[in-house]
Amino acid sequence: MEKLGYHWFKDSISGAQGLFAKKVDDSLYLTVGLTIHRYYDDAFTADLYLSKTTNIYCTWGDIPKDCEERPGFLMTDEELAKYKEDDYLIKDIWWSCEKSLDDFIDAIRLYAPRMLHNDDLIRRIRSSKDVEELWIISSKIKQNVGNIPDTEFSFIPEKEIDNIPMEWFKAAEWTLREAGEYVNLHIVKLHASDAYRQYVLDNP
Repeated sequence: MEKLGYHWFKDSISGAQGLFAKKVDDSLYLTVGLTIHRYYDDAFTADLYLSKTTNIYCTWGDIPKDCEERPGFLMTDEELAKYKEDDYLIKDIWWSCEKSLDDFIDAIRLYAPRMLHNDDLIRRIRSSKDVEELWIISSKIKQNVGNIPDTEFSFIPEKEIDNIPMEWFKAAEWTLREAGEYVNLHIVKLHASDAYRQYVLDNP
């Protein structure tokens, strides 16, 4: 994945069981979240998420539902032929760490760019008010890190999570409070982690 330009992030917040992301233009990020099969530890699938944030799985409100997609749904029937089972084309593909890891990497390399070439999807992402709100919060957190006044915090973790310095969680809570947003521990972690990932990707 690193050879494809993705950065691996330690992540226990988003719900993904493996998280990779890269910046694809001046304001868009492509995030890949892995899901391990409930019953087979060796099997996994992936969700691709294109947005102005790295908050994968955020598809509420007017956020385009198709900004999140699994690789198989970006393939043609001909390309899916290798995954056919009992004459049925399988779009919700599960790969094996031992047997088909190379196929998974090829799927990301070949088919993820199709999201980036979907002009209609990108237009809808850029025009989404809910995407814009998420982006504004993360942008303000990035600006506020290191410039937070001396105050008490109620919704920050007790210690650093996922190698994210505590200043990011403090900046997230303070930014959300200043914006009059609803604040709890989960929301603080969600926005702090997104702002931190954006910062890392913005400054390679």
